[in-house]
Amino acid sequence: MRNVAMIASLLLLAPAVSHAKSLEDLLVERGVLTKAEAQAASGSSAAKVYWKDGSRFDFPDTGFTAKINTFVQTRYQFTDNDGAPNTSSFSINKARLIVSGTAMNEEFNYYVQGDFIGSANSDGEKVAALKDAYLQWNTCDMTNVRMGQWKTPVSRQYNTSDHAIQFADRTVASDYFDLGRQSGLMGTAKLMDGNLVLAAGIFNGLSDGEGINRGGVDTKHTGTLSARWSAMGKMNPFEEGDYDWTEDAALNIGATYAYSSASSASFGGDFDQQDVSVDANLKYNGWSFHGELYTETQDPDAGEKGEPLGFYTQVGYFFMPKKMEIAARYGLVDCDDGKAAGSVCSGNDKVNQVTVGLNYYWWRHNLKAQLNFDHVNERVLGDADDVNTNKWIFQLSSYF
Repeated sequence: MRNVAMIASLLLLAPAVSHAKSLEDLLVERGVLTKAEAQAASGSSAAKVYWKDGSRFDFPDTGFTAKINTFVQTRYQFTDNDGAPNTSSFSINKARLIVSGTAMNEEFNYYVQGDFIGSANSDGEKVAALKDAYLQWNTCDMTNVRMGQWKTPVSRQYNTSDHAIQFADRTVASDYFDLGRQSGLMGTAKLMDGNLVLAAGIFNGLSDGEGINRGGVDTKHTGTLSARWSAMGKMNPFEEGDYDWTEDAALNIGATYAYSSASSASFGGDFDQQDVSVDANLKYNGWSFHGELYTETQDPDAGEKGEPLGFYTQVGYFFMPKKMEIAARYGLVDCDDGKAAGSVCSGNDKVNQVTVGLNYYWWRHNLKAQLNFDHVNERVLGDADDVNTNKWIFQLSSYF
């Protein structure tokens, strides 16, 4: 009887709210109908094919959807190497196919991404590789559980899709501190009307022989805790730049903590590692500010503890709204007097990076051109001279 009364009340209110939400949507929100029942009640069972952030295929009668995206990134790069031959090169930087969608009326999500220019084999030739593959159970509107392979949460910039970053490449700081793609399990909860997002995950870890497209080799794992808060206004922090020309200032803050227990020959055996990344993002009237601080503690059972530190800050402005953007960035990795492990810190005390860029957008981040100048200064340990590398990059990218 209560449900009948609620339905009657909603029918009376329907004319006033029809411009915003359908009657079926309101009944689902109040728990009167399930999504499947609402689909059946709407009487719309015909399959639909249309474009919205990708080519979409909807099958309402079965509660199944699919979306197909292609991502192509072509590049010209001139590199002025310090102490090594210069290079001039055209390349296909990325060529990806992404298939995603939902099942059982959005109770489940799926996502698969492969790159035809994925990773280098032993001969240096780039071959196709699986990037992401996961299933996600949306247990309710506020929580979900994901299992499969995807990017671990450390570093907001690393977790921003390649097609949506402000420069041709991520900063050297993000590249050094991110924990890569791994297989694992993660739960997420959305609170405060979605303004606060909390997540906890467990992944295979950092031991030798683990990582992307590999299983675990021991019983050691990486655990992560993440929080993201929309402190003011609304924005997508995983889309750099203010293409949408945000009228009311929007501020978004995120943080991730990761603890890893692993084993690696580079540390002489077992080691523990703790990572923290904290980011802040602000958008307003064509201006965008993105910044992130990283700390890491590398604590091997044998050898010396390393505590590298890093950060980047970048700013962009659309001087031609929704068309042309200028941007600048500074990044730093402090290698703790050479104690920190990793290729970036090998033989270095500090690594500094300065990047300036000019971006032209034909169609949002879906079709754009980027012109970058990138300068990397490696402050070498001891009395050796610094190593400086300059890159001029022109890049065209499409995400359809």
